[in-house]
Amino acid sequence: MIGPFPFAHEKLGVVETPHLGMEHQTVNAYGNNYKKDETGFDWLFHHELAHEWFGNQMTAADWDDFWLHEGYGQYMQPLYGQWREGEARYAAMMAEQRKNIINRQPLVSGRSRTSDEVYQLEKGGPGQDIYYKGAWVLHTLRYLIGDKAFFDATTRLVYGRPDPKPGNFKPRFTTTGEFEAVMSAAAGQDLEWFYAVYLRSAALPHLVETREGDRLTLEWKTPRGVPFPLPVDVQVDGVVRKVAMDEGRATLTVPAGAHVVVDPMARILRRSPAIEAMQARP
Repeated sequence: MIGPFPFAHEKLGVVETPHLGMEHQTVNAYGNNYKKDETGFDWLFHHELAHEWFGNQMTAADWDDFWLHEGYGQYMQPLYGQWREGEARYAAMMAEQRKNIINRQPLVSGRSRTSDEVYQLEKGGPGQDIYYKGAWVLHTLRYLIGDKAFFDATTRLVYGRPDPKPGNFKPRFTTTGEFEAVMSAAAGQDLEWFYAVYLRSAALPHLVETREGDRLTLEWKTPRGVPFPLPVDVQVDGVVRKVAMDEGRATLTVPAGAHVVVDPMARILRRSPAIEAMQARP
């Protein structure tokens, strides 16, 4: 789905280690004892393998861009689960990751940073959000622009070209800015509003639902009130339709008493009071 294994002319190796795991070009350190979980595969083995693409073939130009390594690396496990078993497994794996997003700092600061400034919360970094929030940003972006645009842009980001074949590409550096440019180009639209909220803001967008009689109003509330025209799937009595949110707001007519579920497939990364309450429990 992404492109050929980048280092087939060398090797694909794994070395068992006393620590959990670490990616290295062509030979990963691994110490999870080949534990398969309910997905039927070992997430860590797969995660470190994903870094041969996202980290070793495509390398972040600065630690500030490191979410491109770990966000994509983390997203590859649900993507593989989807390929193996379908939508239910994909949704379950994404839901498990969603519980770990903390939103204390933006994924991207816009300045050069050290590894400690990214990984350590006490130094103002996003910490584990480069994994879990990064994966969910990709999940939501894929929903927004569609599979073809998303995977075409990802391939171009990884290999620097749309047609990678063994021998016609080399390892490359990339940045968040290039990620934004290639995704916007593939989508055929300016997605700055998306990046401003998900990459350069800490707080998640909040979808406010108001229902009065046969009218359902949806409105996005975002950090600093920036425009956010992200469309939303709405299920009314079992029928799903995509609702445009061109001004960050939409009003629908629904039958009084109808059962309404907003974002029924959980495609959108947004504020969840339920998760916030769970995280706040001692």
